[in-house]
Amino acid sequence: MLNNLSEQIRECLEYAEGCARKAAEHPDGSRLKQDFLNLEKRWLDLARSFQFGEQLTDFTREANRKASAPITPFLQGQGFDPKTDQAVANALVMTCEALGLSNRDDAMTQLVAEKIIELAKRGLNDPIELHLAAIKD
Repeated sequence: MLNNLSEQIRECLEYAEGCARKAAEHPDGSRLKQDFLNLEKRWLDLARSFQFGEQLTDFTREANRKASAPITPFLQGQGFDPKTDQAVANALVMTCEALGLSNRDDAMTQLVAEKIIELAKRGLNDPIELHLAAIKD
């Protein structure tokens, strides 16, 4: 089980286990036992925090990968900076979902992509603003 965990999480769990062992060496009700149990809890909380951070990073990477894929063919030659590229990609995904477009290669999706790119060329670079303006138009 520990083989699949990151080094940070693994270390936290090992420290927590060490604290639990030290707590077991002391009698119930002793101050040292309680201190070691508190340390164990904090190490476990830190491990969960690292795990959540890794899951969030994985989720964000996957969302960015999915968001950028549909717009990529339309962005070639546009010369946007990476932030605007990502904003346009996110806006396309939001707009297609709002319009119920599922086929990313159809003419309607191309029309939406062209509208969003046109709006980005006018200076909009926030994905929500791009999405709302595209829906309005």
